[in-house]
Amino acid sequence: MAVLITGGAGYIGSHMVHEFADAGEPVVVLDNLSNGFRFLLPTSVPFVSGSTGDRTLVSDVIARHGVTAIVHFAASIVVPESVVEPLELLRQQHR
Repeated sequence: MAVLITGGAGYIGSHMVHEFADAGEPVVVLDNLSNGFRFLLPTSVPFVSGSTGDRTLVSDVIARHGVTAIVHFAASIVVPESVVEPLELLRQQHR
C-alpha cells in the first residue's frame, strides 16, 4: 500500500515526499515536470512522468503500486496566465 503524490516533484510536493519517505511510508510520485524537478526527490521513491489527466496512466500507477491514498499538489504556478488563458492551461495539463 502506498500514497500517490501528484505534483510531487514541485516545491511543496517534494517536501511532502521527503516527509513520507523519512517516516518509512511507501510513496510514489506522478509529475509532468512542468514546474518540478526530478532531482528534488529521493532516489528510492518511484517516479512516474505524466499527467494527472491521463486516466489510463493514473489507473495503472494506482494498481501497480497498490495506492490507497492520494495527495494532490499538481497545479500551475502561473497565476496571471491562468486568469488570462484558463482553458489553455487545462489543455496543457491533459496532454
